[in-house]
Amino acid sequence: MPNLIFLNDTIVKDTEGLLSTLDRGFLYGDGLFETLRAYEKKPFRLEDHVTRISNSAQYFDIPFRYTSQQIRQIIEQLLAANNLQDAYIRMTLSRGPGVNGLIPKGTYTPTFVIYAKPLASYPASLYKTGVSLITSHIRRSTTCPISCHKTLNFLTNYLIKREASEKGAHDALILNTDNYVAECAVSNIFVVEKNTVITPSLKANILPGITRKMVLELCKENGIHASEELFKVERIPGANEVFITNSLMEIMPVSKIDGHAVGKPIPDTITKLLHHKYKSLKI
Repeated sequence: MPNLIFLNDTIVKDTEGLLSTLDRGFLYGDGLFETLRAYEKKPFRLEDHVTRISNSAQYFDIPFRYTSQQIRQIIEQLLAANNLQDAYIRMTLSRGPGVNGLIPKGTYTPTFVIYAKPLASYPASLYKTGVSLITSHIRRSTTCPISCHKTLNFLTNYLIKREASEKGAHDALILNTDNYVAECAVSNIFVVEKNTVITPSLKANILPGITRKMVLELCKENGIHASEELFKVERIPGANEVFITNSLMEIMPVSKIDGHAVGKPIPDTITKLLHHKYKSLKI
């Protein structure tokens, strides 16, 4: 049965949604995307996701005219039309059709798609046993201007995630070219030292994750000291707890990095507390 999607101001069957073969998102990866969850038909932290894609669109000079309220109404329509309660939602924005060279000339009509499908949740067992990470051999350039934006140029992330998969790990830890811990292929990382939660600073050239932001807010609200720092991978094995975050997995404990156990028990006190507080926000 076809899924209904939103494509350029119209809700259509996904099998009938037509994109130009000259779309710059297809030709150059010239675009942006966001993924988020809906809980009980309610898109979670939508405003934060719209703000991030809007800010990135402004940075790359890609027209984006939708407000959070307009997108909320569109998503609610899609969830109802597709009979979805808990859902995976993806917004994709490209500069639109155009082959006037790499540097855009003239006015472009952007392509904007919103897609919703049933959420494939992470196995509940992983939140009890934790996931494993490896350290990728691929480094993050400290001067790459797109690393802090969620762009359609995702092949490096693919290679890093594939490297992790081939080694039987869930994700891979990325170090930047200054040897500081950055993030993982599809998640931000946190370590807990005693009672302090630490995450790589944005200065490490990372994506400003929405769930990352929420964890820092939850720490502040619950009297947990939190810090954004530049630190090296050698600091991680001595951590009491390690966890990773993104909008789909929420807060996931890490049990091993490069085959070495991290923290005990899994999950430990602060990881459990933050995940509990995070889940309570959805109600």
